[in-house]
Amino acid sequence: MNDNFNTDLYQDWKMTDEKKGIISKLENKVLQEKDMMPELLSRYDLKERWNMNSRQSVHNITKRPNFPKPVYRFSNGRYPVYLKAEIEIFELKYPMILTQESREKYSNWIAKKNIFSDT
Repeated sequence: MNDNFNTDLYQDWKMTDEKKGIISKLENKVLQEKDMMPELLSRYDLKERWNMNSRQSVHNITKRPNFPKPVYRFSNGRYPVYLKAEIEIFELKYPMILTQESREKYSNWIAKKNIFSDT
C-alpha cells in the first residue's frame, strides 16, 4: 500500500471539514489544469482524421523524420500522443496525406514523374 494513504485522512471514512477543504482545493486545481491542457491526438485519432484503413498507414507517416515527435507516451511508451497544433502544421506542409483521394493523386503524380519522365 502506498505510504501516502496511511494517514488519518484516508483511514477515516467520514467526510470531515478537513477533507472537504482539501477536496475543494483539489477541484479548483483540476479546473485550472484542464484549462491549460492542450489538445492531443493519438495514432487512432490520426487514422480517423486522415480516413486511413490501417494502423500501418498511420505508422508509416508517423515514422517519417519530419513528423512531429510525440509529447507523451502511455503504457510504457506503446501509445504516443501528439500536439494537435503540430499535426495541423504537418498537414499544411504535406496535404497529400489528408484524404484517400489526395494520397492516390500524390502516388500517381510520383509514378508519372519517375516512370514517364523524359530523362
